[in-house]
Amino acid sequence: MAKKIDVTQKAKDILEEALDREAVDVLAKISREMQQIFNDNPEPSRPDVVRIVSEYFTNDGKSEQFVTNWINTAEEHCRSRGLHEEDQPKAMLSDLGVFRFMNFLMEKGLTDDQVNIVLRGAVQQANDEENG
Repeated sequence: MAKKIDVTQKAKDILEEALDREAVDVLAKISREMQQIFNDNPEPSRPDVVRIVSEYFTNDGKSEQFVTNWINTAEEHCRSRGLHEEDQPKAMLSDLGVFRFMNFLMEKGLTDDQVNIVLRGAVQQANDEENG
């Protein structure tokens, strides 16, 4: 239990040290946008995910090849985790959210280790909220 609290606290410390208020607001915006995507698509199909991911990355200026590679990688990641085919679209949307958070944190200068701690802390906090 102490380890769980330690990861969550370390994540909070990293964010407080590394990010200004504007950056925290951007992370909150990403979170709201992803929550809205899940609210609008509670049981997404693969075509829904392809559309959502394509729109996001196209609006972000990414190439069609980048989008295709991202989708293929996300699908492979789902299969490697042993997810059933019907669970893969939700997992891919979840991966989009994680990608967005990671990308933003790395743009703000956090190291790979710091990003990993932040994400582990976020997952731990979400699990604690869901189970408690």
